[in-house]
Amino acid sequence: MPEVLLRYYNALVATPVVSPHDRFCKESFSRPEAAADLLRCALPMAMLESLDLTALKPAKGSFVDPKLREHHTDLLFETVTLRGSPVLVYLLVEHKSSTEWWVALDLLRYAGEIWRDWLKRQEGGVRQLPPLIPLVLYHGMDRWTAPTDIAGLVDTPATLARYQPHFLYELFDLSKVVDTTLPAGVVSRVALLALKYIFRPEMQDRVVEIVATLQQWNETPGRLAYIRTVLDYLIVAASELQAEQLRQVVNDHFTEGEKVMPTIAEQLVQECVQQGIQQGIQQGIQLGKRMLDRQLRHRFGELPAWAVDRLAGANADEVEKYADRLLDASSLASVFRNEEAH
Repeated sequence: MPEVLLRYYNALVATPVVSPHDRFCKESFSRPEAAADLLRCALPMAMLESLDLTALKPAKGSFVDPKLREHHTDLLFETVTLRGSPVLVYLLVEHKSSTEWWVALDLLRYAGEIWRDWLKRQEGGVRQLPPLIPLVLYHGMDRWTAPTDIAGLVDTPATLARYQPHFLYELFDLSKVVDTTLPAGVVSRVALLALKYIFRPEMQDRVVEIVATLQQWNETPGRLAYIRTVLDYLIVAASELQAEQLRQVVNDHFTEGEKVMPTIAEQLVQECVQQGIQQGIQQGIQLGKRMLDRQLRHRFGELPAWAVDRLAGANADEVEKYADRLLDASSLASVFRNEEAH
């Protein structure tokens, strides 16, 4: 992939419509075995000893505020205690490079929505809620400094201490985790390594281990699709990793003894790049439309239906043309004028 094209694509996805981290995390940790591996690494041993992780399964629903989806990924799991009582585990993956100070407040709101959703799915007669374990997986560059108890966010005088809320979450800060302690399961290990180094220059060294781990994976349903997911994520999100370097690592590992990869080892990276370019172009167009929509509304007020339709159906060239016209346009009609009619 030409360097100029890679820089262009990276610029387009700098403010993506759908975060590449979100897709990667959901495709990785929606797998019960990978989620169970993560929980074994992240939760205290005393807590793990009371859970039956063989019963772990993903639950439907996302509770993250739509405005925060670029920086957060969430997954809800259901399991049981060793005595068979239901337990909910809520995973929030924090993609910002710095601490999200108010995450405990967000988690408390999401917990309320999760419990209400759980109640709706019961047949009635329920008088107690299942325990909910909130887990934040952080893979940013800076040290996490936010309180892990919402009490740390509330300035409560002693006379009001009885009203002080307590809501804790477990923090799994990947920057503090030694690589040798990461799980041996292929998907969980690859996912956690990729997340740990995705923002870091060390990714140029760790990519060999990531690809080598994938290469050693035995044939299973969905194997090739997940390999593509990993390569796509590395191409899109690892700013320190060059496409040519990733292509060379793939070719070095997927060679002899592989039934599928010899014929497509070279194509894998290229297809991911091409798919990423197309996604980036579409995301860039949508971002341009949103920006132009805001500018038009600021300039001319609420847009009539015909203007909304024209903007929604515009291609990249038309969006650029409308933006140029807006600089000195006196009316909406002059922005969206049909030049063929003149």
